[in-house]
Amino acid sequence: MKSVPASVVAVLGPPASGKTSVAVALAAWGAAVFRPREAARRMAQTEPIIAALLDPGRGPAGELPDLLAHDLARTAIDSAAGRPIVLEGYPRNAAQAELLKRCVRSRGRRLCVIELTARPGTLAARLARRRACPVCGAMPAGSPEPGGAASGPGRCADCDVPLVVRDTDRGEHAEQRQATYAASLPAIRAVLGDGDPTAWHTLTTDPGSPDASTCVLDLLPAPAGDGRGL
Repeated sequence: MKSVPASVVAVLGPPASGKTSVAVALAAWGAAVFRPREAARRMAQTEPIIAALLDPGRGPAGELPDLLAHDLARTAIDSAAGRPIVLEGYPRNAAQAELLKRCVRSRGRRLCVIELTARPGTLAARLARRRACPVCGAMPAGSPEPGGAASGPGRCADCDVPLVVRDTDRGEHAEQRQATYAASLPAIRAVLGDGDPTAWHTLTTDPGSPDASTCVLDLLPAPAGDGRGL
C-alpha cells in the first residue's frame, strides 16, 4: 500500500461500538483526533451562542447543526495539514458527508472510512458500564489519561468530580441514538461511495473478534517519516 501521509480517517459506529478506542490508537500512531462535541465545547467557553447549542435541553441526541459541525471539522482538517487526522463519529448524516467529501477533495487528501459494528447486546452492556465526566464529558476509561490528577478513583482527572452514566446512554435516549445512527448510515455510505475512491472498511468489535484498533493500524499506511512501515 502506498503511503498517504495526509489521510482523513472517519471512524463511524453506533454508541459504544469502540470509536474512541480506535481514535486513541490512531492518535498514538501519529494522527490528530477531531471530536465534534469536544471542539464545540471548547468554542462554547467564549461563544455564548455555541454554549446554548450544547444545552442538554435541546434533546437527547445533542446534534450540532450541520454547518457548525462541518466548520469545526474543516478547521481541524486544515490545522492537521500534512498529518493524518481521525474524525471520531463524523460525519453523522448525509449532509455532513457531502460537505466532508467536498472538503477532502478540494484539499487533495484521501478519505478512509472505518465502520465499527457490534451486536445490540454488546452495545447495551458497554453503555451500562460507561462513565463520563458531567463537566467536561471526558470518558477516561476509553480515552488517554487527562492531564490533571483526580483525588480518588471514579473521578475525572481534569475536573475532579465523580464520573456518571450520561443520560444519553440510558433507556430511550440510548435507543434513539442507536436508531438515529442506523437510519443515517445508508445515506452516508451512498454519499461517500458515489464515484470517489473512498476506502470503506467494516470491522466488528464484539467480544472474541480481532482487536479493531490493531486491524485499523494494519489497514492504514504509516505516517510520513515513520519507519514502522505498517
